[in-house]
Amino acid sequence: EGEGEVEVAPQWTFRLLHCPAKLQPVDQRLEVTVATPLELVHNARLLDRVRRFLDVLGESERAELAQLVRQQAESLREVTLESVLARRKSTDVQLRLAAPRLILPQDLSSPDTGVLVLDMGAISLASMVAQGGETAAAAAADASAEGSGDGPEWLYDRFALSISSIQVILSPSKASLRAAPERAHYLVYELGVDVGLQRCILPPSSHAFNHVVVSGSLSEASSQSLHLQLSPEQLRMAAAILESLQSGTAEPAGEAGVPAALAAEGADLPAGAQPLATIERTRARFLVQRVRLSLVGREGAPLASLHAGGIELTAHRDVAGQGAHFRLDELYVDDRTAADPLRSRLVESNPSRASAGGGPEESSLVQLQYLRSAAGAADELHVRFNRLHLEWNPATITALLAFFRSPAAGAAAAAPPDAASLGAPAAAA
Repeated sequence: EGEGEVEVAPQWTFRLLHCPAKLQPVDQRLEVTVATPLELVHNARLLDRVRRFLDVLGESERAELAQLVRQQAESLREVTLESVLARRKSTDVQLRLAAPRLILPQDLSSPDTGVLVLDMGAISLASMVAQGGETAAAAAADASAEGSGDGPEWLYDRFALSISSIQVILSPSKASLRAAPERAHYLVYELGVDVGLQRCILPPSSHAFNHVVVSGSLSEASSQSLHLQLSPEQLRMAAAILESLQSGTAEPAGEAGVPAALAAEGADLPAGAQPLATIERTRARFLVQRVRLSLVGREGAPLASLHAGGIELTAHRDVAGQGAHFRLDELYVDDRTAADPLRSRLVESNPSRASAGGGPEESSLVQLQYLRSAAGAADELHVRFNRLHLEWNPATITALLAFFRSPAAGAAAAAPPDAASLGAPAAAA
């Protein structure tokens, strides 16, 4: 290097290492680092043309590929667990990515159009592969054991996904986005998400354990809170952008409004057979610790705030069927225009919670459980609703109704006049 030259760090790095046998616990290591995020501008027409260009397979080719996949799966079932584990290759994955920013413009032809920006912040992925401390014979014994649920830890490959500094910004123009975003432009303030994934190393049809286990929650780095802010102008601009995204993106549908690719899926399965995906037993859980929604009036004055806590969604799927469970522990809505703090609470969930002394099930505001049986039995839906305290403030309710009606009024004002409106007198308008 010459004198005065500055070394520039690479923006993309990729490294794949093959580890010598019996010297490392894994067969290979993969490391990927992206230092600078990409900016992706959404163009619905261009994406539709690319999709049509890449969609070269016809229905007959898709059916043939599906048949080959099923034949391969059937052949794998005949192989012993010992040989499967002996041929297994493990990879240690380390990813550190400056995630791309997705820019959704309201009008691609205008340089001063409003843009909705989804900034995914930084993404990191780390793996912990299952160690071969136990023998294949023990794996076969555990896999054939009666019972269900999660299997031994050493039977699972684990992946830890962390997404930090996620934020959603609504800017009046792309030029103003280059500068530091103003506080009023934030729709979703910075937050983080932690997701854990476990996948069993055994073939799905060879054991009664949960094959895939997923768990996620808001990370502690973001104070375990999802904070949103919304004003009438932001609501109107966001509605216009989302409406522009829907134009020109509809996919041609087959009979009964079902896309042809989905209608053909599973059509050639033998009688009584189920898709291969139903073999995998899956358990998933996601927790949102706290949510705060702030509504701001036209002049920037606080209007109302919503607080929700203990939002949990769990789902499972096995040979018996599938189900989902939703839980909301608490909900509060405060009137930010009230001068008296004692009269600011509009909605409060279970105000007698402290004196009740019940457990989580007794104190939760809402619980929903949905069960669907694979045997063809009737679906089940269980609903449990706890006490909810409401107070009525006519002035605040009127202001909230006007807040949510403003996007529709703005869209009607922006729409071109029809023949009837052109012939109407000015006084009527």
